[in-house]
Amino acid sequence: MEVLEIKPVKNKEIKVYMINRAKIKLRSIADNNLIDIFSCKDIDFATIDEENENLRSFNKSSLAKLLEQFEIPYYTVDIPEYAMGYLIEEIVEKEDRVNELVKEFLSMRDKNSLKGLNLKSWIDVLTDEIEEKRLILQLKLRPQWLVKKILDIIKSNKKKKITFVHFAQDNIFMETMKLLKELNIEIRIYEQEEETLTFNLIMNREEISQWKC
Repeated sequence: MEVLEIKPVKNKEIKVYMINRAKIKLRSIADNNLIDIFSCKDIDFATIDEENENLRSFNKSSLAKLLEQFEIPYYTVDIPEYAMGYLIEEIVEKEDRVNELVKEFLSMRDKNSLKGLNLKSWIDVLTDEIEEKRLILQLKLRPQWLVKKILDIIKSNKKKKITFVHFAQDNIFMETMKLLKELNIEIRIYEQEEETLTFNLIMNREEISQWKC
């Protein structure tokens, strides 16, 4: 079982292009800037936040095909199930308790009685606690584990200078970027604010060659 430990990688010069997955869209004719990064920036690998997506389905995606066509190794990263265990357990326990209390509250004839009001107040408290734990899991613990996985990949690479691309989920984009920056990793944000970022899906090696710098 892995231990969550996040420390700067020594003796390496590291740069990451951060890309918000919510701002990219594959289509046949599109902006070429992302392809310029793939072809001209000497990308060593890509990491993909695979929340709600398994590796098998990602391997069939257009993004995976594009990375393969530019011969960029890619790794999906996510929080291990065991790391979510204790929080998920607490959330489930509290949800079960809330369901019991709601059932009791709905069965009451006088919901405005002192007992009814106290019951409703307790339901609200537990509901808030559940939401708080969900936020900790999704917005704090999960980004930490993703960064830990990325560091493991960096450490396994023998190069002293490493450039990689990270495709981040929208809800933890800023937190992931903050954690990477704290580890002395140079950040390049690649996103468009006004319109959805798109890029061309190359279909053969002849087309790929025209993008080589």
